[in-house]
Amino acid sequence: MSERLYTLKRNAYGRLTILFLVCLIPFTIARALIYATNHSDFMALSAGQVISAFVVGLRFDASILALTISLPLLLMLFPFGFCHRRLWQGICGWAIYIMLVVLVFMMIADTVYFSLVHRHAGPEVSALGGDISTIINMAVEDFPLALTAFAVAAVVGVRLWRPLLTPVPAPPAKSWLRFVNLLVLLFVFALIGRGGWQYKPVSVSDAFFIDSAAAGYLALNGPFSIAHALEAETPVVKDFMPTTEATRITQDWLRSEGDQFKEPEFPLYRASAGIPAAQRPNIVVLLLESWDASNVDAMRAAAGKPTRGVTPNFDALARAGRLYTNFYAVGQRSIEGITGIVSGIPITPGMPQMGAGLEQNRLSFLGEQAKAQGYSTIFLQSSKRGSFHVDAIASRAGFETYLGAEDIPELHTDKIYDTGWGTWDHNTFQAAHQLFSKAQKPFLGFIFTSSTHTPYAIPTERWRKFPADEGLDMFLNTLYYADWALGEFIEAAKQAGYYDNTIFVLTGDHVSHYVEGSEQLPNRYRVPLLLVGPGISPGIDSRVGGHLDIIPTLIDAAGWHTKYAALGRSLLDDDRPLARAAFSVRASVVDWIAPDGWLSHNLQQRLDTSPALAPARADDMEHHLTAAFQIFSRALIENRIAK
Repeated sequence: MSERLYTLKRNAYGRLTILFLVCLIPFTIARALIYATNHSDFMALSAGQVISAFVVGLRFDASILALTISLPLLLMLFPFGFCHRRLWQGICGWAIYIMLVVLVFMMIADTVYFSLVHRHAGPEVSALGGDISTIINMAVEDFPLALTAFAVAAVVGVRLWRPLLTPVPAPPAKSWLRFVNLLVLLFVFALIGRGGWQYKPVSVSDAFFIDSAAAGYLALNGPFSIAHALEAETPVVKDFMPTTEATRITQDWLRSEGDQFKEPEFPLYRASAGIPAAQRPNIVVLLLESWDASNVDAMRAAAGKPTRGVTPNFDALARAGRLYTNFYAVGQRSIEGITGIVSGIPITPGMPQMGAGLEQNRLSFLGEQAKAQGYSTIFLQSSKRGSFHVDAIASRAGFETYLGAEDIPELHTDKIYDTGWGTWDHNTFQAAHQLFSKAQKPFLGFIFTSSTHTPYAIPTERWRKFPADEGLDMFLNTLYYADWALGEFIEAAKQAGYYDNTIFVLTGDHVSHYVEGSEQLPNRYRVPLLLVGPGISPGIDSRVGGHLDIIPTLIDAAGWHTKYAALGRSLLDDDRPLARAAFSVRASVVDWIAPDGWLSHNLQQRLDTSPALAPARADDMEHHLTAAFQIFSRALIENRIAK
């Protein structure tokens, strides 16, 4: 065996393989250590799921390893004569060892952290990074034995590593062939680093390969999680007031009748005593790309503006349901809307988004809540499967079935062309309808459309209502098509028989590029919200609400008896209408939109308020905004959103 190993090390490619595989070993050991020392976190996993998590974890191990040590490995293969001398090979080989030691240190620190927070280190690393001296002092004082053991292991590792660097392989006989192989290996390492040949590089969300947070935690490793968190801005975490005061203010704002906050360590976590319906309603959430209040005719009519005739099907549905005219998106990007609706929390300044680490936290995901109530869960998006990492996000959020553009057939009767962005909304709606018709009842469906995204294309001239090929006309033509697709879907649902027992939720993910009145801050977030279904009284509702209110509203409407956390409250609760507010975020600014005005804050100081807002009222708004942010950000960093 030792003779074969020696022979393999004499071959330049053989030694590269040995070094890479040896560097993978500590990752598996760390994973096993996390599993052993936090066994209660993984008790729900079957033996097969544990094995799968270890296997899937190799993808993340190899990815971070390729990004870390591929350069010195490739430098060891250079065909120049001096590169095959002991000095060059030693410098590269020991550089790899130093990098491995750093990675092992991160794994040890992450293992300790996991036992405290029950997830891998993430955004809090960059939050603490500004105070390195404090971190070092804490490590020395709190974990002296662990640090000593690590130092001893690093020294012992030197003796174990040295034999891997001898003997030095001979220079290649054909330099040109070595250069070709170097290019091939560079491509291979790039492929390993991005985690495979998929649409987007592997992210934290891809670790949640089955509907189990525990399996995702086991598949991940600390260095990968930390590296991806460091790519984001430094999370803003700030105490504006005593915790007890901030908790009281926030809970009073969120509380609906019957809600009970009984977990002091989980200040947003509440029990909802729902009244079960005689027949559990299905739920279908339609997240409509760029549908904003200023371009949907039902919203224009409610605001006293002339209509444009582009959303007749939405308008007809609005007459059968409850249309909220002061409803606001949680952010200005699709991923923020998706996050707000499926988790009930916002993406605040510096915090990672879904797909980049947020999903490590214990959250009250909509799909998981529905499954706990006996629902089957289905998610479709018109854009490509891996766009925004929504395929992995949907799985983490508890959706059992997922379809992206690649999975959806062409269902138009007319011959149309490929958009390049994804599939047409009609295809997505009809594919969803087919799944809903066959679904085990009750079901939760989530549809994210894309036809109203740039480049604002229409399938055929049939939907060209306005003549121009640019600007607002182009967008309105696309909206006209998307509304037709919506109408076809609603009609199909009625024909199939599940319409009458389904709560439909229709809202926009964010405003379009053609929003009117953008000089007024609320209009930068204002999107329609339409609720249609059993128990929903029709009418126009002017109360303030936002994406973060959708989970509490659905729990209320469906009569779920559950525990959950969200930075919002049910829109069906008629208590304290003037105390409502929408919590929305744009980059580094947080906005608080209330019935009587709005306030903007950059978490350092108040930036702006609505005109004529009384100073005392502005102070009260700021107090509520900062209290809510303080409680939410601390709970998120410490993984205390939900249990």
